This record gives sequence, structure tokens and C-alpha cells, in this order.
Amino acid sequence: MSDALPVTALILAGGEGRRMGGQDKGMTRLAGQPLMHHVIARLRPQVQQLLISANRNLPDYAALGYPVHTDETRWQSMGPMAALASLAATLAHTPGYVQLAPCDAPLLPGHLVHDLLATLQQNPALEIAYPQCGDRPQPAMALAKCATLASVPAYLASGQRSLRGWIASRAAQAVAFDDAAAFANANDPAALLQLEHLLSHDA
Repeated sequence: MSDALPVTALILAGGEGRRMGGQDKGMTRLAGQPLMHHVIARLRPQVQQLLISANRNLPDYAALGYPVHTDETRWQSMGPMAALASLAATLAHTPGYVQLAPCDAPLLPGHLVHDLLATLQQNPALEIAYPQCGDRPQPAMALAKCATLASVPAYLASGQRSLRGWIASRAAQAVAFDDAAAFANANDPAALLQLEHLLSHDA
């Protein structure tokens, strides 16, 4: 990765994992390793630094060797936007960009950051770029200018909670990606099993 790409990856692992029976999805195993390991392996070569947002099993996440941030009390239970609001005061004043990624997306493309960043750099008026496969947007994998995070606390304070809604409220653009499988999530046990089969087939 070029040093000209000042991108911080923020892996979102602070959810409650309700569709996984309450499991911490980041620590749920896929192909013998926690899902978080797969996501880190995909993102680390593409960015300058990596942060983890988590609210439990903090020693396990800290052992991965990257800074771990918890949701501030006032933003708790507000989904992925809670992580952005909790880090807004720090990241909003940081030059560059923040690449979002959920902890349960183990097959992210190796050119994710490159393609999204190219779109933002080609149009300086844009604040956010996000992948889209066909007619399916992927807001949880958006790349945003760090300064844009300054708007998140007010968005949440207004009663809104949707990551997709926040993106829609900003200067954002979809970027087409061809491989829908690269954005597959282990949302529930069935999806995790499908990913297991997919990785076994690729091996």
C-alpha cells in the first residue's frame, strides 16, 4: 500500500450478535480462526492503521495487537453508529479517511480501499464512498473522510440510528463491485456454514 493513502480501518465488533444466539461474532470461528482474524488479514495490507470497536471480550481483542475502543455510555445500543460517534472526537480531527468493516465479513476484496479511495479523490466534493454489488449497497463497508464523522453525534442525538440513513444524508456515492461473494456476512449460523463451505471449496 502506498503511503499516499492515509486510511484507518475501523472493524466493527461491538454488536450483540442476536442472530448468532448472542455470540460475539468477531470471536466466532470460521475455518479454525476467529472471524476477526480473517477480516484483519483482508484489511491490514490496505490501510495505514487499524482500530477495533468492541464491547466485550476486550482482552481477546486487545491480544490481536491493535487499539480497541468501546462505545461511550451515551451511545450504547445504537448499532454501528455508536462506534462512529464514540470515535468522532478523535478521528474527525485526523487527516485522511476511515474504512468501515464489520467483523463478520471475512472475504473482503483486496482492492476495496483502493477503489473507494479513488472515487473520493476523483471528486473532492464527496464525503463517503461505499461498495454496491448490482442493486445491493454495502454501507457497512463504506470509506468516509474522517472529518465527516463530526456529523455523527448530532445525527444520533436527533433520534436517528441507521448507518445507511447517515450515509444518505451526506455527499456519498456508490462504487460498483462485481464479486458479491466478497461482501458475504456471517449474519447467522446458516450464513456462517455457507462461508465455511465456500472457503473449503476454494482451498
